[in-house]
Amino acid sequence: MAQTDIHFPKLYYSGEKYIVRECINGIELNEYLLRHPLTPSISAGIIDIYEAMMKIGYKRLDSAIFHIFVTSQGNLKLIDTAKALKKKVNCPRLILSGLKKLGYKKEFLNFVKNTRPDIYGYMKNKRESGDRYAYKR
Repeated sequence: MAQTDIHFPKLYYSGEKYIVRECINGIELNEYLLRHPLTPSISAGIIDIYEAMMKIGYKRLDSAIFHIFVTSQGNLKLIDTAKALKKKVNCPRLILSGLKKLGYKKEFLNFVKNTRPDIYGYMKNKRESGDRYAYKR
């Protein structure tokens, strides 16, 4: 499913109890943000990952920020999507919680408000609905 999206590692092989995926050389987003400020580029990348999860059809539109890697080129990649098809979560609570712990939640939400007002209310209010998305693109 995620094989055509740049935000996810490529799958090379899989078996009954294993998978072999592309190795992502980078740093976990939480570690990155301890050393670097949250930039508009990183904020936009987080939104892109959120939208990529929705586009692919994942039920869980959320991830711990330590499962998001920042590559040396500054791209974001999401690893460990094992629960993405099982548990339904429409709001990125873990992402927001991770950003809050690092002191960046308000800054991220301000970025969303200014650049993507169509999803700001959805993220800020943490509203869960039966819709896959609270807005239309």
